[in-house]
Amino acid sequence: MNMLDDDDEEVIGPTIWEAAAEEEIQENFWEYHCRKNRNEGKGDAVYNNLAYLPVCNCMPVCRKGCRNPIWMWTKKK
Repeated sequence: MNMLDDDDEEVIGPTIWEAAAEEEIQENFWEYHCRKNRNEGKGDAVYNNLAYLPVCNCMPVCRKGCRNPIWMWTKKK
């Protein structure tokens, strides 16, 4: 018997982004602030075209409210 039959519901927790969504960009995140302030405060190509988001690095075992997220540049939604 297959452990994940079509009739069984899979328990799905938060995504790697949802687990760390409560985090805020801090003043000591130098890469973010350097990119934001380039081109006379208009930002560089990375800042203007990508989103800087917290990511939970201990998924799938982490719950919402990650205590040790990492930050990454990813495609804007």
